[in-house]
Amino acid sequence: MRLLLPAGYIIPPHFHPGAEQSTVLSGTYNMGMGSRFDKVNCKKMPAGSIAVMPAGGIPHYGWASEETIVQVHIDGPLQITYVNRNDDPRLKNK
Repeated sequence: MRLLLPAGYIIPPHFHPGAEQSTVLSGTYNMGMGSRFDKVNCKKMPAGSIAVMPAGGIPHYGWASEETIVQVHIDGPLQITYVNRNDDPRLKNK
């Protein structure tokens, strides 16, 4: 899938059961590891950068410092579990 992230957009800490590979196609994505969002500990990933997360549910998060397009490949059906249930946008209207 491809994600078009506006400048400043935050993806809260989450994990997937399958392996994930993300490629920054344009813009700058900043990625961090762990269960708590922390901009300071993010790695800056300009266009052309690739991040690989092994299967097994490792929490990670990110944010776009400018309009950014990220292409994401995940093994198996897409499953996303947010570390903090309140961050899950699927539950905002429930």
